[in-house]
Amino acid sequence: MRPTLALQCADTEIGPDGICIPSTVKSWILTPAQIGLVRATFQILATNRDRLAEMFYARAIALDPQIRRPQLVSNMVTQRLQLLLALADIVQQLDDLPRLTQTVAALARQYGLYGAGDPRFQTARAALAWSVERILEPGPDSAIQVAWGRAFDLVEGLLAGSVPLGRTSAG
Repeated sequence: MRPTLALQCADTEIGPDGICIPSTVKSWILTPAQIGLVRATFQILATNRDRLAEMFYARAIALDPQIRRPQLVSNMVTQRLQLLLALADIVQQLDDLPRLTQTVAALARQYGLYGAGDPRFQTARAALAWSVERILEPGPDSAIQVAWGRAFDLVEGLLAGSVPLGRTSAG
């Protein structure tokens, strides 16, 4: 069975639960200082969780009009909680690549994403980055902006390579 695994996880390491971890992920890993910045500023986001969620969903709808607002509004309390919990999990696992890989793969399965190229992921990333920037108000090229950008890049990189074994294509 090893040759099959090697084919499915070419240029990757096989992580927990049979998830492929791209070898390029190492270039996306944040420094301890960047992780500290993301975690410290996440506390600001958590304090502003309602504003973050409102901005995120408003921006996502603006970027992709096919997102139906009534679906979001009907259960916005749950949506806000899920957004904050997912973000909190990711932030807390930035220095634990195996756990982060599992979390990103689980989120992808939960939301039916088929990789980083999925337009829904790109919309979510753009909406979240925009919302984070508006709340934190970092200056251009600030350490905070760079750290959050690296965190987004890491999640995108993991999503691009998070393929459960035995599944070589979406669908």
